[in-house]
Amino acid sequence: MTRIETIAIIYQHPRVLLGMKKKKFGEGKYNGFGGGIEKGESPEDAIKREAMEEARIEIINPKRKGKILFKFDSDEQDHLIYFFKIEKFIGIPKESDEMAPKWFNVNDIPYEKMWDDSQYWFPRLLNEERFKGIFYYDRHFRVRKYILKIDKKIKWPT
Repeated sequence: MTRIETIAIIYQHPRVLLGMKKKKFGEGKYNGFGGGIEKGESPEDAIKREAMEEARIEIINPKRKGKILFKFDSDEQDHLIYFFKIEKFIGIPKESDEMAPKWFNVNDIPYEKMWDDSQYWFPRLLNEERFKGIFYYDRHFRVRKYILKIDKKIKWPT
């Protein structure tokens, strides 16, 4: 069974807010804020709830930018993730029991401390490109192959 999730990248040029994952899957890696979509939620509703839970911020007008299926050569189930770019929010990012937020300059994104796939889709999201794809991870959680399509004409359902 595939997990359906969301990730929000908070972007206020020239800064990007990422969170250090403190527990569970992805522990020790920087990522955007997000998580699973609960029954009856839209991806937009889920991303707003997750950002409040993980960083104590209220997201304004999330912009859906991508969708990627992640497949693993391990016991980890597949993940289908909707990616959002967030430029406006209310509140001051605060650490939660799950994530520790930190601002980075766009020229200093810590790709070496993120999931391997981030280097491929992250710059596209910041550049307003829409994308969809699939990433295959090996047993050591390294990307072994991927397909990433960029298309400014992709229209996401609301």
